[in-house]
Amino acid sequence: MTENHAAALEDEQSLAERIVRGAIRAYRLHPFDQVDAAVVAEVAGVPLDAVARVFPTWDALLLVTYDRWTQLRGTRRTVQPSCTIEHLRMTLAEDVADPGLVRVLAGVINIAAAETGFAELFRKRFEEYVGNLTRGLQRDFDADVEQAVVPADVAATQLLAVYEGLQIQMLVRPHVDVLVEYDRAVRTLRQGWRQREVPAWDLDDAPAQQAGSAAPAPAQGDAPVSPPSVTERSAVRDATTRSA
Repeated sequence: MTENHAAALEDEQSLAERIVRGAIRAYRLHPFDQVDAAVVAEVAGVPLDAVARVFPTWDALLLVTYDRWTQLRGTRRTVQPSCTIEHLRMTLAEDVADPGLVRVLAGVINIAAAETGFAELFRKRFEEYVGNLTRGLQRDFDADVEQAVVPADVAATQLLAVYEGLQIQMLVRPHVDVLVEYDRAVRTLRQGWRQREVPAWDLDDAPAQQAGSAAPAPAQGDAPVSPPSVTERSAVRDATTRSA
């Protein structure tokens, strides 16, 4: 590799980093649907054609921005979390202070759910995050930091549902104290994790069970009792009338 080529490659990498940092700032300043290449170029202080050259597709820039932004999470923490639930609470507190990232996270859901070239890459990011939570919770279970009878992957899915649900609440219901609600939800989750799952009632057997309980079977050795016939009922009424 020549010195000129190495210098050009370094300049291109520096330009890409500048554009990505500009995209992060742009999403902090503007709603998700108002950020485009022109906005990123303006915030980053680079020509518009430079954005298109370094990132030929918008989804490519969004994916790199997503990765870079999530890597920055937690890097300024002065206190380390004692468990996975506390780690996620700290992350939620950082989201409250930096809602631009939450807008990006919510925005890429549509991309991840679509049938596009980048959809699988975004879905992979979600699966990786669930995997990280699962491993963290499993460590907590093994160390008896958390008491649970449910598998770690089930607990991770439930915990992530709470976390991501509160992220959405933070965006659309800013008056909600999501940290208070997180603590409440986690208390409920922990109680559920400690309870052994009860087998579901088999609805297919319900009619048979109800029919069996309506008319108890005769004791062994007893002859089945038949209801009185019409003639027998008439004889009883005639006898009652004569005795009166």
